[in-house]
Amino acid sequence: MYRIDFRPFDYLTAELAALWWFYLSQGLALIALGVAVIIWPELLAYLAAIFFIAIGVVLLVLGWRVRQVKRRYELFKQSFLLEP
Repeated sequence: MYRIDFRPFDYLTAELAALWWFYLSQGLALIALGVAVIIWPELLAYLAAIFFIAIGVVLLVLGWRVRQVKRRYELFKQSFLLEP
């Protein structure tokens, strides 16, 4: 009888939940930027550029982490299927 090891799933949920503070701060920053653009419309180009750079960096880090999780999951799956 096989036992299912939930550690990879625990790792995945921990990785996703570890950045809750970043999602919260990003939402607050977007609200502040929206208010600033309404008050000073000439800042829109600079704010958009900063936002695009920040999102680009976040997506690079997220892509790297997803790649690591996929690789670990594939190793887990192979070890689970090969055990007698």
